Amino acid sequence: MPNACQTAFKEWAVTIEALARGEQIIILRKGGIQEPNLHFQIEHDRFLFFPGYLHQDAESLKQDYRSWLTDEEDQFDPSQVTFSLYAEVTDVIELGVADSGDPDAAAAALEPFHIWAPGFALKRVHWKPLHPLNVIFLRCYSIEEPVTMPVTPQYSGCTSWVDLDRNVPLGKMTPTIQDADYEQRASEIKDALVKTYAIT
Repeated sequence: MPNACQTAFKEWAVTIEALARGEQIIILRKGGIQEPNLHFQIEHDRFLFFPGYLHQDAESLKQDYRSWLTDEEDQFDPSQVTFSLYAEVTDVIELGVADSGDPDAAAAALEPFHIWAPGFALKRVHWKPLHPLNVIFLRCYSIEEPVTMPVTPQYSGCTSWVDLDRNVPLGKMTPTIQDADYEQRASEIKDALVKTYAIT
Protein backbone atom coordinates (compact mmCIF):
# COMPACT_ATOMS: atom_id res chain seq x y z
CA MET A 1 0.00 0.00 0.00
CA PRO A 2 1.29 3.52 -0.77
CA ASN A 3 2.12 6.02 1.96
CA ALA A 4 0.51 8.98 0.20
CA CYS A 5 -1.72 9.90 -2.74
CA GLN A 6 -2.08 13.04 -4.88
CA THR A 7 -4.99 11.96 -7.08
CA ALA A 8 -8.65 12.35 -6.15
CA PHE A 9 -11.85 11.15 -7.78
CA LYS A 10 -15.10 13.10 -7.47
CA GLU A 11 -18.17 11.15 -6.38
CA TRP A 12 -21.38 11.84 -4.48
CA ALA A 13 -20.67 12.02 -0.77
CA VAL A 14 -23.54 9.61 -0.11
CA THR A 15 -21.97 7.05 -2.45
CA ILE A 16 -18.62 7.44 -0.72
CA GLU A 17 -20.39 6.80 2.58
CA ALA A 18 -21.89 3.61 1.15
CA LEU A 19 -18.47 2.44 0.02
CA ALA A 20 -16.97 3.29 3.40
CA ARG A 21 -19.67 1.32 5.21
CA GLY A 22 -19.27 -1.66 2.92
CA GLU A 23 -22.78 -1.26 1.53
CA GLN A 24 -21.47 -1.53 -2.03
CA ILE A 25 -18.23 -2.13 -3.93
CA ILE A 26 -19.03 -0.56 -7.31
CA ILE A 27 -19.51 2.87 -8.82
CA LEU A 28 -20.93 3.77 -12.22
CA ARG A 29 -19.45 6.41 -14.48
CA LYS A 30 -19.89 7.80 -17.97
CA GLY A 31 -18.38 11.23 -17.59
CA GLY A 32 -18.95 14.79 -16.47
CA ILE A 33 -19.77 17.89 -18.43
CA GLN A 34 -16.13 18.99 -18.50
CA GLU A 35 -14.55 15.60 -19.24
CA PRO A 36 -12.22 15.50 -22.26
CA ASN A 37 -14.47 14.74 -25.27
CA LEU A 38 -17.33 14.42 -22.73
CA HIS A 39 -16.15 10.84 -22.21
CA PHE A 40 -14.97 9.25 -18.98
CA GLN A 41 -11.61 7.52 -18.87
CA ILE A 42 -10.09 5.54 -16.03
CA GLU A 43 -6.91 7.57 -15.79
CA HIS A 44 -5.80 6.14 -12.43
CA ASP A 45 -6.35 2.84 -10.67
CA ARG A 46 -5.56 4.22 -7.18
CA PHE A 47 -7.07 7.38 -5.74
CA LEU A 48 -8.70 9.24 -2.89
CA PHE A 49 -12.41 10.03 -2.97
CA PHE A 50 -13.34 13.72 -3.28
CA PRO A 51 -16.89 14.05 -1.88
CA GLY A 52 -19.43 16.07 -3.86
CA TYR A 53 -22.74 17.38 -2.55
CA LEU A 54 -24.28 19.70 -5.17
CA HIS A 55 -25.99 17.15 -7.41
CA GLN A 56 -27.07 14.65 -4.78
CA ASP A 57 -30.76 13.81 -5.01
CA ALA A 58 -32.88 11.87 -2.53
CA GLU A 59 -35.08 10.55 -5.34
CA SER A 60 -32.01 8.85 -6.82
CA LEU A 61 -31.52 6.78 -3.66
CA LYS A 62 -33.33 3.79 -2.25
CA GLN A 63 -35.60 4.76 0.62
CA ASP A 64 -33.34 3.31 3.33
CA TYR A 65 -30.48 5.63 2.38
CA ARG A 66 -32.22 8.96 1.89
CA SER A 67 -31.70 10.03 5.50
CA TRP A 68 -27.96 10.02 4.90
CA LEU A 69 -28.27 13.17 2.78
CA THR A 70 -29.53 15.33 5.65
CA ASP A 71 -26.63 14.32 7.87
CA GLU A 72 -24.09 15.11 5.15
CA GLU A 73 -25.54 18.46 4.15
CA ASP A 74 -25.37 19.64 7.76
CA GLN A 75 -21.62 19.01 7.72
CA PHE A 76 -20.86 20.40 4.26
CA ASP A 77 -18.32 23.24 4.08
CA PRO A 78 -17.56 24.27 0.46
CA SER A 79 -14.26 25.88 1.45
CA GLN A 80 -12.61 22.60 2.39
CA VAL A 81 -12.54 18.93 1.52
CA THR A 82 -11.85 15.95 3.77
CA PHE A 83 -10.27 12.79 2.41
CA SER A 84 -11.26 9.73 4.41
CA LEU A 85 -11.48 6.94 1.82
CA TYR A 86 -8.84 5.48 -0.48
CA ALA A 87 -9.65 3.08 -3.33
CA GLU A 88 -7.99 0.70 -5.75
CA VAL A 89 -9.68 -0.41 -8.98
CA THR A 90 -9.82 -4.20 -9.25
CA ASP A 91 -12.07 -4.63 -12.31
CA VAL A 92 -13.92 -2.57 -14.89
CA ILE A 93 -16.86 -3.79 -16.96
CA GLU A 94 -18.21 -1.68 -19.82
CA LEU A 95 -21.92 -1.76 -20.60
CA GLY A 96 -22.62 -0.17 -23.95
CA VAL A 97 -24.06 -0.46 -27.40
CA ALA A 98 -22.57 -3.80 -28.38
CA ASP A 99 -23.74 -7.03 -29.91
CA SER A 100 -22.65 -8.92 -26.82
CA GLY A 101 -25.63 -8.20 -24.62
CA ASP A 102 -28.45 -6.04 -23.37
CA PRO A 103 -27.17 -3.02 -21.38
CA ASP A 104 -30.68 -2.26 -20.10
CA ALA A 105 -31.01 -5.74 -18.59
CA ALA A 106 -27.47 -5.49 -17.22
CA ALA A 107 -28.29 -2.20 -15.52
CA ALA A 108 -31.36 -3.78 -13.93
CA ALA A 109 -29.25 -6.73 -12.77
CA LEU A 110 -27.02 -4.32 -10.81
CA GLU A 111 -29.86 -2.97 -8.64
CA PRO A 112 -29.37 -5.34 -5.66
CA PHE A 113 -25.74 -4.28 -5.40
CA HIS A 114 -25.94 -0.52 -4.80
CA ILE A 115 -27.79 2.16 -2.83
CA TRP A 116 -29.31 3.97 -5.81
CA ALA A 117 -33.01 3.87 -6.60
CA PRO A 118 -34.46 1.46 -9.17
CA GLY A 119 -33.82 2.87 -12.61
CA PHE A 120 -30.76 4.91 -11.62
CA ALA A 121 -28.31 2.70 -13.52
CA LEU A 122 -30.73 2.47 -16.45
CA LYS A 123 -30.78 6.27 -16.76
CA ARG A 124 -27.00 6.24 -16.82
CA VAL A 125 -27.05 3.70 -19.65
CA HIS A 126 -29.35 5.87 -21.78
CA TRP A 127 -27.52 9.15 -21.09
CA LYS A 128 -25.09 9.59 -24.00
CA PRO A 129 -26.05 6.14 -25.32
CA LEU A 130 -23.09 5.88 -27.69
CA HIS A 131 -20.73 5.91 -24.71
CA PRO A 132 -20.34 2.82 -22.51
CA LEU A 133 -21.30 2.82 -18.86
CA ASN A 134 -18.32 1.82 -16.73
CA VAL A 135 -19.03 -0.49 -13.81
CA ILE A 136 -15.97 0.05 -11.64
CA PHE A 137 -15.15 -2.44 -8.89
CA LEU A 138 -13.31 -0.86 -5.97
CA ARG A 139 -11.36 -2.22 -3.03
CA CYS A 140 -11.78 0.58 -0.51
CA TYR A 141 -9.86 1.47 2.63
CA SER A 142 -10.87 3.85 5.41
CA ILE A 143 -8.16 6.31 6.44
CA GLU A 144 -7.77 6.22 10.20
CA GLU A 145 -6.82 9.91 10.37
CA PRO A 146 -8.75 11.76 7.61
CA VAL A 147 -6.98 14.72 6.02
CA THR A 148 -8.74 18.05 5.44
CA MET A 149 -7.47 20.53 2.83
CA PRO A 150 -8.67 23.89 1.44
CA VAL A 151 -10.67 23.68 -1.78
CA THR A 152 -8.84 25.67 -4.47
CA PRO A 153 -10.38 26.98 -7.74
CA GLN A 154 -8.66 24.29 -9.82
CA TYR A 155 -10.59 21.62 -7.93
CA SER A 156 -13.95 22.93 -9.15
CA GLY A 157 -15.96 21.88 -12.19
CA CYS A 158 -17.78 18.76 -13.37
CA THR A 159 -14.73 16.61 -13.91
CA SER A 160 -14.04 13.21 -12.42
CA TRP A 161 -10.33 13.52 -11.69
CA VAL A 162 -8.55 16.07 -9.52
CA ASP A 163 -4.80 16.53 -9.31
CA LEU A 164 -4.21 17.76 -5.78
CA ASP A 165 -1.58 20.40 -5.11
CA ARG A 166 0.17 18.21 -2.58
CA ASN A 167 0.40 14.61 -1.47
CA VAL A 168 -2.15 13.46 1.09
CA PRO A 169 -0.61 11.13 3.70
CA LEU A 170 -2.61 7.94 4.01
CA GLY A 171 -1.25 6.63 7.29
CA LYS A 172 -2.97 3.61 8.75
CA MET A 173 -5.88 2.29 6.69
CA THR A 174 -8.49 -0.40 7.26
CA PRO A 175 -10.31 -2.37 4.53
CA THR A 176 -14.00 -1.50 4.45
CA ILE A 177 -14.79 -5.21 4.08
CA GLN A 178 -12.70 -8.33 4.41
CA ASP A 179 -10.95 -9.82 1.39
CA ALA A 180 -13.14 -12.92 1.25
CA ASP A 181 -16.33 -10.83 1.43
CA TYR A 182 -15.08 -8.57 -1.32
CA GLU A 183 -14.27 -11.48 -3.62
CA GLN A 184 -17.69 -13.03 -2.98
CA ARG A 185 -19.57 -9.81 -3.71
CA ALA A 186 -17.54 -9.13 -6.84
CA SER A 187 -18.30 -12.66 -8.05
CA GLU A 188 -22.02 -12.20 -7.37
CA ILE A 189 -22.11 -8.98 -9.38
CA LYS A 190 -20.25 -10.52 -12.29
CA ASP A 191 -22.53 -13.57 -12.22
CA ALA A 192 -25.57 -11.28 -12.35
CA LEU A 193 -24.12 -9.36 -15.30
CA VAL A 194 -23.03 -12.41 -17.28
CA LYS A 195 -26.66 -13.52 -17.52
CA THR A 196 -27.46 -10.40 -19.54
CA TYR A 197 -24.12 -9.39 -21.00
CA ALA A 198 -21.05 -11.16 -22.35
CA ILE A 199 -18.23 -10.15 -20.01
CA THR A 200 -14.74 -11.48 -19.51
